[in-house]
Amino acid sequence: MDGNSVVGPVGGAKTVEPVEYNVRDLILYALGIGSEDLRYIYEKHEDFAAFPTYPVVLCYKGVSYDALPFPSPILAAFPNPPMRNSRGPLDAGISLERLAELPKGGGRLKLAGGVASAHKKGKGALVERAFDLMDDTGKVYYKFVDASYMVGADGFEDFGPVLTKPVTVPSTPPKHRVETKIDPRAASLYRLSGDYNPLHVDPEFAKMSGFDAPILHGKCTFGHATRALLDTLAAGDHRRFRSLQLRLVSPVIPGQTLVTEIWEVSTEDFLFQVLIKETGKVCIGNGRFQLTPASKM
Repeated sequence: MDGNSVVGPVGGAKTVEPVEYNVRDLILYALGIGSEDLRYIYEKHEDFAAFPTYPVVLCYKGVSYDALPFPSPILAAFPNPPMRNSRGPLDAGISLERLAELPKGGGRLKLAGGVASAHKKGKGALVERAFDLMDDTGKVYYKFVDASYMVGADGFEDFGPVLTKPVTVPSTPPKHRVETKIDPRAASLYRLSGDYNPLHVDPEFAKMSGFDAPILHGKCTFGHATRALLDTLAAGDHRRFRSLQLRLVSPVIPGQTLVTEIWEVSTEDFLFQVLIKETGKVCIGNGRFQLTPASKM
């Protein structure tokens, strides 16, 4: 990789790596999170656009248009702090803020960031990486914090503030309750966007990792949940997306059904959690979803 160290907009000395995508990538991602909306899966639609959560895959994909090893080269360019006994990463959460819409015809951008915090949590470590997605002029399209849980990790000292703000959903009934069925092939399709971790497709690898069967990518799970939020609260309009934060609490198996529960704080601010219908377990917590104001015609 040809990244270099700079003082990035997220603070401190950061690594900068090139990333790129094309129209096919945008369509493939939208299909991987279960979209049937022509605005995201048909390039000739008059409102064709990148689904708002697409940038999260760029820290796996980098500049490649082929299948990748895991970890991919761009993941290796943003390494963990030194730790012992880690048995590998699990998606743990995301905070995502959109400042500008991605070019819908594809683009070559830069991902600037690196590890911002690491904290002991249970029998492992919670690691947060902070990124800015920008172009050559310095224009920032997205800011996001990508959290991973390093199973079994120890032998390090905590550092950095936890960047995700705590959220508690109300005890009152949710205003909306939306069911989303996950296609049994979702993980096999989603991995083509850049995350080729065998945990999500190889039954033997999943068993060695402590799971009964391959689990859905955490980012695929929250992609499905974000579709439910955007469809319910903004008629699926990508232009209304402002920000999202959540924690991934428990794994989802392809074929299960998500139940997204939504509470309204204001007309642009919502709290949410996601349950697995078949088990009743919460799979996404600490959820906040914010919209831009609706345009007035």
